[in-house]
Amino acid sequence: MDQREADMLREEHPNFVPLKVAAEYLGMSPRKLSDLIAAGRKPYADLGGNIGTKQKYIRVYTARLIAYLNGTLAGM
Repeated sequence: MDQREADMLREEHPNFVPLKVAAEYLGMSPRKLSDLIAAGRKPYADLGGNIGTKQKYIRVYTARLIAYLNGTLAGM
């Protein structure tokens, strides 16, 4: 991911990236990404978290997604 695209993503989604947008960057369906994060599967579980107790509510953190796409997530 180039710097310009990363800046645009940070501007549009300062804290959390919608699941649909994150899934497009990762080349999978939103449902698959949601399932991987909720199940704790690495490296996808490092991108976000399952919020809530009775239902799955997945958040994908903007900074972690950008770091993963740039290959620098391990340092976070």
